[in-house]
Amino acid sequence: MSDILTKKLHESIQSSLQQVRLSMESTIDDLNYVSQQIAYSENIIFKLNAYLMMEQGYQRAKYYDDVKKELNLITFSNPNIGLSLVYMEDANHYIFNSHGVKEGFTLINTPLLIEGYEMHNFGPHISMERYNSGYVLSTVRQLNITDRDDIYVYLEGNFDLTENLLDEARNIDKTSYLLVDDANNIIYSDIPQFQYGSPFFANGDVEAGKESGYYWFREVTSRGWSIIALIPIAEYQEEVNHWVQLMTYFAILFLVVSLIIALLLWKTLYKPLNQFNYEIRLMKNNNFTSEVVKTNIPEFKELTIQFRHMKKQIASLIKEIEQKERKRADLEVEKLVHQINPHFLMNTLDTARWLVVSGDKKEATNLLTSLNKILYYNMGRLGFLSTLEDELDAMEQYIKLQQIRYDFEYHLQVNAGEEALQSPVPRFILQPIVENAIYHGLVDEGKLEIQIYQNGEMIILEVEDNGRGMTEQKIQSILSGESYQQSKNGMGIGLNYVKRILERTYANEAIIRMESGLGKGTRVILSIPYLKGGITDD
Repeated sequence: MSDILTKKLHESIQSSLQQVRLSMESTIDDLNYVSQQIAYSENIIFKLNAYLMMEQGYQRAKYYDDVKKELNLITFSNPNIGLSLVYMEDANHYIFNSHGVKEGFTLINTPLLIEGYEMHNFGPHISMERYNSGYVLSTVRQLNITDRDDIYVYLEGNFDLTENLLDEARNIDKTSYLLVDDANNIIYSDIPQFQYGSPFFANGDVEAGKESGYYWFREVTSRGWSIIALIPIAEYQEEVNHWVQLMTYFAILFLVVSLIIALLLWKTLYKPLNQFNYEIRLMKNNNFTSEVVKTNIPEFKELTIQFRHMKKQIASLIKEIEQKERKRADLEVEKLVHQINPHFLMNTLDTARWLVVSGDKKEATNLLTSLNKILYYNMGRLGFLSTLEDELDAMEQYIKLQQIRYDFEYHLQVNAGEEALQSPVPRFILQPIVENAIYHGLVDEGKLEIQIYQNGEMIILEVEDNGRGMTEQKIQSILSGESYQQSKNGMGIGLNYVKRILERTYANEAIIRMESGLGKGTRVILSIPYLKGGITDD
């Protein structure tokens, strides 16, 4: 734990040093930016140059006021700027000062922090502002005045900000700070032991260490100078011990609170949870009636009520599923008995034989291909759900087969939306309807039109022929199921299968309607729910 806390303390100190560096660099950048605004302002330079060249008079006073206003506008817009003035080195005289200035003003103040071509940064040093004894950073920049090379603008960083930079970063009460230049010489120190101008005992490549009774930490700036925090070893160890004590207290408090919470949870939750688990095991063993849990805790009481309601629903669903499975078995048997008639297979194969004997091998191939696809569609899938796209393909193969067998011409027109084609549906819901239209509606030729589209949450399938049609009485006979007793005549058996398979799959949500009239053809309309999520084995 001690190593972890030591690492955390070091990271905290380094983070504070980084904040100090960023704040000081920000102050220097602000000073440089303001001095640049002044030096490159053509208006200020022009009016200042005119002011210096004129004799006393109204116009000279006006130029003075104009320059003063513009300098104040620039400096006051930046809160980090304190004292500002324009200094004439040859005359040892300053003008346009924003605050009172101490006697014995000097333009150059040690230490020199950053040396540039026309601009230098100094500090920290005592402020030149009257009544201000704090440390500041300053910037001196030469102004480009005609025939004068002794005119400078002098700016100081804001007193409050600079004074508190280091104080805000002190992690430990007796932390001291040094500023070291790129040659590793001390340029600022707030403790007498480390004198201005003396070299620091560690080179710039080392970021932390222990020397002369201090732990020290270094933060190097982008301009080469460094900020160093010095912490007395005794204070450092006291801080580490303080952190250890705090962590120990927190650990003990956390342990006590955890034990109290664990005891409360054990008393209030373990017993009802154990009873609840036992009731779940009873349900797992198909015991849906036993009620074991007894508790007055509102949350558990509500949960128990919901659980028992769920058990009743599960028991009800199991019974419903058992009933549906029995009906499904009945329907599968009925489908196998009625869907592929042995006479149909025998006659189809006999047709193929005569086509081969007559030498029409291409037609025989087409006949057997269509038969193969129908048989594969009937027997090649598990479950009974398919897609409308596959259902249409099987239906078209059936029509091709019948056209070859009987040499009839049926014009088939299919209009279906792409999204509807992927809807899962029971197999063989279209083929019986089409077969019924061929055998009992059309004569030797005719037209079959199939429309498939989505209407809200329903899929609509319309099969229409232009055959003989039927009476309303015959329609009611087929839809009521009476035609199931007329299987020897073949009328309505297919539709009866369709009705039962739709009822099995969609319960009461599917609708089948017939519209017809003698000599007007017949239209069969199926409305089934649109199932999402792909094909499933119900």
